[in-house]
Amino acid sequence: MAGGCKHGSDLAWTTDLIWHYFHQVTAEAKPRGHWYREMDPLSELSDRHRIYELLINEGNLTTKEQVASSKIPWNQNNAGFLKTVNGKYYCGSLIKIVFTRYMGWSGDEPRSISVGKKGSDAAGWVIKSLEDKKPVRVALGGKHYVGIVGHRCRTAPAPPGGKGPPPPPGGRRPPRTPPPPPQNTFFFPQPWAGGSSTGNGFIRYAGNDSCFLGIIQQDGAKWTYDGLVVSAVEFDKQWFRQNVRK
Repeated sequence: MAGGCKHGSDLAWTTDLIWHYFHQVTAEAKPRGHWYREMDPLSELSDRHRIYELLINEGNLTTKEQVASSKIPWNQNNAGFLKTVNGKYYCGSLIKIVFTRYMGWSGDEPRSISVGKKGSDAAGWVIKSLEDKKPVRVALGGKHYVGIVGHRCRTAPAPPGGKGPPPPPGGRRPPRTPPPPPQNTFFFPQPWAGGSSTGNGFIRYAGNDSCFLGIIQQDGAKWTYDGLVVSAVEFDKQWFRQNVRK
């Protein structure tokens, strides 16, 4: 932790890789490739703690000019980054660049899993990956990409009669009502300030509003954010091979 720093973790989250990689980890994060030469010519973003300060202090931006000058490293619309990629939309690749530079991804093409694939436990694997300090990229129906870096579980209310009535004397108890589907809230770096659909989404993180973070709500097989539906979650290839598909 930086000397004299008074930051504290956001206790609302069970896992939080923003806090881990931009506050607890202090090793220099050197650039990989040319992606940040225009955005960050003085390599300010090699300092992880500086990124945490930017997120806390600059996260609530309301104009295009403010967004264009923000150096938060997953900011798709930084003027320098747009110059580097010739104005193209690069949200999916930018999430991978950030994960590789700062958060321990291998750099290989990630392993993609449909959230509705039969027999998969997408939410469970995401949570396990976060617990192992590996973020997860998310495809929002092919229209946008974000990256999950934290979670908390929500307990769904039991359906009426969830425990079932007592068995009759000498009889069998009626079949138990199945438990409700899992419910989780995931938070993530948002490459498009305020969200790609509405542009005015903010969440509260560590006591500050941020337009560069967002929340996905998972209710069973339904995962949604900013009017978009999650189609797939994408894992670091090496982590997935070692922990899910051995």
